[in-house]
Amino acid sequence: TILAVCVTALGAQSQSLEEISLAVQSVAERADAAVVQVITRGFHAGEGEGGSVQSRQASGSGVIVHADGYVLTNAHVVGGARRVLVLVPQSRGNKKLTGKLMPAEVLGTDRETDLAVLKIDVKGAAHLQFADSDALRQGQLVLALGSPFGLTNSISMGVISSAAREVRPGDPMVYIQTDASINPGNSGGALVDARGQLIGINTFIVTRSGGSDGVGFAAPSNIARAVYEQIRQHGRVKRGQIGILPQTITPEL
Repeated sequence: TILAVCVTALGAQSQSLEEISLAVQSVAERADAAVVQVITRGFHAGEGEGGSVQSRQASGSGVIVHADGYVLTNAHVVGGARRVLVLVPQSRGNKKLTGKLMPAEVLGTDRETDLAVLKIDVKGAAHLQFADSDALRQGQLVLALGSPFGLTNSISMGVISSAAREVRPGDPMVYIQTDASINPGNSGGALVDARGQLIGINTFIVTRSGGSDGVGFAAPSNIARAVYEQIRQHGRVKRGQIGILPQTITPEL
């Protein structure tokens, strides 16, 4: 009788784990179709005095947020680029194909939030819906998607370490902190919740090793959505000013 109970319990546990695995696979498959690799090409000065101008190619990630081909990424991913290309994932049934490389137009960038909006010529593209990042809670399961080290369509899983982290005192930007593995090349990729909705744009990591130490940061979706909408409408982000400069009150004053 005891053996039968143990076997039943193990069977139920195995089924539960399989259900979780299938749920994660389903979310990953839906989100993965909307995450792209961003490839930039430009020039930089060679090392040493009188160094020659050399070509440079770099890559990051991006997220399609509208069916008409609007892509969110980081401003530092496309900064200084003379040409921007986007590798859009493609699949046929369960088989992943190399993807389609397309030219992209930089519609605008915002340095304060380190976000940029690109446009590619597609219709009916797979895209992610924005979630409400103000509703996020510590410990919530998340997936990070992107192209770390140029490895396209990579996914890692973790939790939200902090739902609102101010990295530097006085910094107007607040980030989502996560322990989901984020590495160079993940910048501009998607951080999604258990429903497959976009909760953040992976932006940077804090590391001593040069790789992921489990301390990654993403721009919250509510901020990313506001930047995206303003750049799409105006080509830049408009911010209010009240014409006041702070100054320390000294004994003389």
